[in-house]
Amino acid sequence: MKISLPLSPLPYLAIIALFYLGDSVQAAKEQDIDKLFETGECPACNLQQVRLGGERLNGVNLEGANLLEADLNDANLQDARLSGANLVEANLRSAKLISANLFRANLQNADLQESDLKEANLKSANLRRTNLSKAKLEGASLQDANLESANLQQADLNHAQLTNAALERANLQEANLESASLKGTNLKGANLKGAKLFRTDLRATQFNSQTILDSKWLLVWELVNQGVEGRDLTQADLAGANLEGLNLAGANLAGANLAEAYLFIVNLRGANLTGTTLTNTELRYADLSNADLTNADLGNAELGNVNLNGANLANANLRTAKINEETVLDPKWRLVWEIVNQGAEDRNLRGANLFNANLKGANFRRAKLSGASLFQADLSGANLEGATLFEADLSEANLKGANLERANLEDANLKGASLEGANLNQANLCGAIMPDGTEHTCQPTPKQ
Repeated sequence: MKISLPLSPLPYLAIIALFYLGDSVQAAKEQDIDKLFETGECPACNLQQVRLGGERLNGVNLEGANLLEADLNDANLQDARLSGANLVEANLRSAKLISANLFRANLQNADLQESDLKEANLKSANLRRTNLSKAKLEGASLQDANLESANLQQADLNHAQLTNAALERANLQEANLESASLKGTNLKGANLKGAKLFRTDLRATQFNSQTILDSKWLLVWELVNQGVEGRDLTQADLAGANLEGLNLAGANLAGANLAEAYLFIVNLRGANLTGTTLTNTELRYADLSNADLTNADLGNAELGNVNLNGANLANANLRTAKINEETVLDPKWRLVWEIVNQGAEDRNLRGANLFNANLKGANFRRAKLSGASLFQADLSGANLEGATLFEADLSEANLKGANLERANLEDANLKGASLEGANLNQANLCGAIMPDGTEHTCQPTPKQ
């Protein structure tokens, strides 16, 4: 059979032209690569599908470069300038991008699994459908970034800034979002099951019925976005919640767990905080005036510039709580704070009003407490060795395990007090009213 060939040479010329064009593109790419390694500068270069896996490229300038489908697996791109770069479908698995500038970079469908992006600038970057599973993004800037359908499972976003980012349908399962800002973020349809949201800012965050979130953090989201009116928050688990600026005036938080919560400038005026756990809680500039903090635990709480005027701190734990000169605290409770944090050895506390105070384990060695009111005070484990408690009111006080060796308890009132395990060796109990209501008889003075 005879094959007839086309008379026109144009198809052959086109094929030949493409062949030479491909060679010329490859040559240009090789020149760009040489330039990159020699100078560290290659802005707007065409490095499509380049293979630079494992290379040291820290600090290079690739702004606006075309790195489509580039292989940068395990490459060191620390401090690299990649703003506006095209990294669509690039392989950046395990790459080091610490402090890299990726502002407005296009990373759609890129593989960044286990990459290190600490402190990186990803503002307004396109990360749609990007794989960021197990990536390190601590302190990264992701404001206004597009992370729709991105995989962030087990990613570390501690202290990351995600304000106004798009995270619709993103996978954030078991991601670490501690102290991250999600303010104004779109999380509709996102999966946050098992995510760590310790002190995470959830204000103005958008959820919908498809958003998956653990019940504790859903409550926090509801509080900061829908308010607390009509809610029963007794015994609520709000440990580690970010409630910054929230109006909780008059709220019933009895027995709630607010340990390590972020309550900066929160309004808790007149709130019921009886038995509430506030250990290691950030309360600076909060208003706790007239709040009931009976039996509350404020151990190691930040109370700088807090208004506690008129607050009831009966039996509240103030040990290791941090106050400053601007903390408004009634004189009685400031004295209690001083005693439990600075001790009262040899201190003159005659007639002091310490009833219902939590003085557990306090040091009162040789303190002068004559006539002091210690009614229902918790003095368990306190050191009262050699203290003067003449005519002191210790009725219904807890003195379990207290050291009262050589203490002067003459005419003191101990009715209803608990003395289990207390050391009363050589204590003077002459005329004291004992726990059972009987008066302790004085030992006759030995004849000379």
